[in-house]
Amino acid sequence: MTATSTLNITHALCGAISLFAFAYKLIDLRRDPENLALRGVCSARLCTALAYLCITPSCYVRIDRLLGIPNVAELLASAFIVLSALSSHLNMIGWFASPGDVRCKVIRACAAYGVALTTMLVLFFRTPLPGEHPVDFETHFAALDQAGPFVIVFLGTYGLNLANTARSAFPSSRTIGRPWLSSSLRLTALGSIFVIGYLCCKLIGVAGRWAGTDRLDMAAILWGPLLANLGTLVIVGGYTMPIWGRRTVAWYRHHRSFRRLYPMWFALYRATPDIALFRPRSARPPWFVRDVETRLYRLIIEIRDGQRSLRPHLDEIAAQLAQRVARQACLRRTEPEATMEACVLALGIRIKGRGVLVRTPGQYQMCRPDPSLAAELVWLEQVADAFSAIERQERLSTLLDRLAA
Repeated sequence: MTATSTLNITHALCGAISLFAFAYKLIDLRRDPENLALRGVCSARLCTALAYLCITPSCYVRIDRLLGIPNVAELLASAFIVLSALSSHLNMIGWFASPGDVRCKVIRACAAYGVALTTMLVLFFRTPLPGEHPVDFETHFAALDQAGPFVIVFLGTYGLNLANTARSAFPSSRTIGRPWLSSSLRLTALGSIFVIGYLCCKLIGVAGRWAGTDRLDMAAILWGPLLANLGTLVIVGGYTMPIWGRRTVAWYRHHRSFRRLYPMWFALYRATPDIALFRPRSARPPWFVRDVETRLYRLIIEIRDGQRSLRPHLDEIAAQLAQRVARQACLRRTEPEATMEACVLALGIRIKGRGVLVRTPGQYQMCRPDPSLAAELVWLEQVADAFSAIERQERLSTLLDRLAA
């Protein structure tokens, strides 16, 4: 695969991801339109997406032909990147500057980036740049009097912004007491360092051309853009992490808990089918669960309903026998109380399956943890793990079958 085809794919992908991140953060901006940091984030992601659109080789050629100016797509991409750098700078100001200094710092930042952008425009149009070079623009025109300074002004402006972002974000991540925001800042700093690697690769290729060799062109043509792509993905992940990170971790925890509880729930369901609001399709826990939080909540309720349905079939004597079996089981990685509870459940299911009713039903009370939902879930997970371990051991299953008989 050539450098052109590789960059067609990677640049288009990064542009699409940046556009998605813009839409993702725009929802927050609509709720808080006066937030300078959010404005900076949204503007930076939009400008980055437009820059990737211009710099994608296939789009680069079409833009040049549409506007009739060779390599104007490079100018547009560079301008969008400078505007993205300005937006990131405003984001840092919104995060870290005191309210009294915000206005002054915003004016100075806009003035500095405006000067850099004006200088780039003047340098670009003062020298004719014939031919279309979507991949090797910097190295091909490095020796020209005006094009070389254009590249240096662009890379220097962008590099200073990235250094400022990394310098501001990483130290602050150590002092902020909010874990998700702290991780977001660390990723933003790391992504900025990757993009600084892109600038270094570009400078290596330009320096090689100034030295009269093209052996270093590959650093600027391929490795630099790939580092920029990687840095962009990391930065996008950092800016959006406080939202999707919490949701992803919460979904993963709920999904894992659902799969841990499912085998015990299914055994109770087979003993008492009426407890289930959602009928299972298989004895194995499903990998895809729609609205897993609601399903997990229902699972907890139905497990408790299933436990209550076993009371007419359990008395203190049966429970004591099951607990004696649990003490002899010596299951690894399970709490003794949870193992006893699991043995009582397994015995109760077997007794109910035989239709046996005790003379004094309801005397045995199932163990209950603290009343909070979180404590309930932790307790039931321990019981479910022990229940699955008991069912897997043939000796224990046989022993419980004999007690039920």
